[in-house]
Amino acid sequence: MPSLRFAANVRTSAAHAAATSFTARTLRIVFFGTGDFAIPSLKALQENGLSPELVVTKPDAPRGRGRKIYDAEVKLAAQDLDLPCAQPADPRGDEFLEQLRALKPDVGVVISYGVILTSEMLAAPKHGMINAHASLLPLYRGAAPIQRCIRDGHKETGITVMKITEELDAGDVMLVERTEIGSTENAGQLRVRLAELSGKALVSAVRQLDQGEASFTPQDHSRATFAPKVEKEHGVIDWTLPAIEVDLLVRSMTPKPGAQTRLGNKRFIVMEGTVEQDLYGMGIPGALQSAGEEGIRVCTGKDLYRITRIKPDNGRNMTAGEFVRGHQIAPDARFG
Repeated sequence: MPSLRFAANVRTSAAHAAATSFTARTLRIVFFGTGDFAIPSLKALQENGLSPELVVTKPDAPRGRGRKIYDAEVKLAAQDLDLPCAQPADPRGDEFLEQLRALKPDVGVVISYGVILTSEMLAAPKHGMINAHASLLPLYRGAAPIQRCIRDGHKETGITVMKITEELDAGDVMLVERTEIGSTENAGQLRVRLAELSGKALVSAVRQLDQGEASFTPQDHSRATFAPKVEKEHGVIDWTLPAIEVDLLVRSMTPKPGAQTRLGNKRFIVMEGTVEQDLYGMGIPGALQSAGEEGIRVCTGKDLYRITRIKPDNGRNMTAGEFVRGHQIAPDARFG
């Protein structure tokens, strides 16, 4: 395994300045990540002079209707950064554990890996393993913190770097990076921002560990809330709810799994919309008050929800105007 070179592959003048202002001579890092959310963190470590000794990701897997095998995204990123990569079929097995121990890592950095690590794996690095979680812990432990946070109407979220323990997302907190949630921001947009913020947070955390300045604060477990995986059925729109609740659901479910509704015998995904005051408040929830280029106004339990983008099931994302021009909508049409 090659030795760690912290000044390698500097891509920008800003990254070069950051790397030359900080020199870690002994810290050996193993990075665990799967999927595109982990890639900004991997790049941030590399660009700030903190190149991992090894990148660990899941094996290549089939995707799509044809079940073609595709290269894992983190593997491709590691190759682009000239970093060694392992894809153990059984990361919890003895063979990989011995490989991990042989590296004599100082710290494991884990982000969106998708595998529950054993106590033996957690104990392999000198400083244990740290994780960047996309919520302000102890709020929203679990698989879907971004979607659940928006759905519940929070105005702020962030990244929490914690020490990993065997209990899910319950480890002591090392540092927190906060960010406001935009009033129209959906889960996909927030996810992109939090992925970048994760990289910033992990660079700070690793530097603190290397300089002996890290401190950990236990979570208040009595305040813990949970964010289990969001399933397709969680995205069904209930038009009897106030329009603000419909808007939160749409934003939290976009782009996946989508906020769903039906019109006649067809299913549609509402991609974007806005809340408008209903001056009369006489409409039946789900009924269309108006439909035109500016949007499709739908009556709710309180106020109107104006759909501005919508897609048929298995169709393309289109503006409300495109939808109205391409579909015959009866005067008494009602979403439900």
